[in-house]
Amino acid sequence: MALDKYTIGQRYGTALFDLATEQGTIDAVYADVAALQQVFADTPTLAATLTNATLTLEQKQPILTSLQQGATDSVKNLIQMVFDYGRMNEMPFILAAFMQRYDQVNGIVHAKVTSAVALTTEQQQTLSTQLATRLGAKQITIDNTVDEAVIGGVIVEANNLVIDGSIRSKLAQVRQLLLG
Repeated sequence: MALDKYTIGQRYGTALFDLATEQGTIDAVYADVAALQQVFADTPTLAATLTNATLTLEQKQPILTSLQQGATDSVKNLIQMVFDYGRMNEMPFILAAFMQRYDQVNGIVHAKVTSAVALTTEQQQTLSTQLATRLGAKQITIDNTVDEAVIGGVIVEANNLVIDGSIRSKLAQVRQLLLG
């Protein structure tokens, strides 16, 4: 039975997290994984290139070497093993699973906040503090997206929770009351 990308990602990502924790290199591995994740995001054809059967190992090796350059031994070994097993297409899932596990253990929550105007640093800090209390998190990172259609207020998405405090949704509720 073939495993799906998500399952492979969870297995490899969790194994890397456990190994890094055991070796006491979790922060260094986290930095490497974050950098590698950015490389894959910036180069969408990278995995396809490294799994392309028409390219020789000699053509792929410089790419692998550059990915491994300066990384911890654990990350170097992960890259090589994933490449050797022909699973480079699963690498983004592996990296995401590692980051998810890291965030979970360290109480980090990523919140997507949509507002009509960009939030100030003070507003982000206040919102972060309130969300940390509500979600029981140690740290909240906010990704603020501006959408004028929100009209005012904010829409927060974090940990499978959506808090819609936008004027747009309030107007929609009033409209429903008037029509109903």
